[in-house]
Amino acid sequence: MSTEQSEKRDLRVVVHYPPAAEPYRKEAPATETVGQLKSDVLAAFGLKEGPQPDGSNVSYTLYFGKRDLQDMSETLGALAGHSEELQFKLAQQITQGAA
Repeated sequence: MSTEQSEKRDLRVVVHYPPAAEPYRKEAPATETVGQLKSDVLAAFGLKEGPQPDGSNVSYTLYFGKRDLQDMSETLGALAGHSEELQFKLAQQITQGAA
């Protein structure tokens, strides 16, 4: 498969978030970025990053296998390689504010 063909394909995406009853599922173009996916996932689960009323700070990280995805410009196609389905896990991190 050429690069042009692989960029035009759609991938099945599944994101597991332990507190949610069901995982997030969608068909996504291989050209979609990790940042776009993360934004969609947070909206779908009703989550927001940033300061909370109690002074803590909440952030979320997407994991692909054991790898935490830090490069928000990486494409899903680059992660998928020859696979047609991607499985992610979303994890919450809470940083306590100053007491």
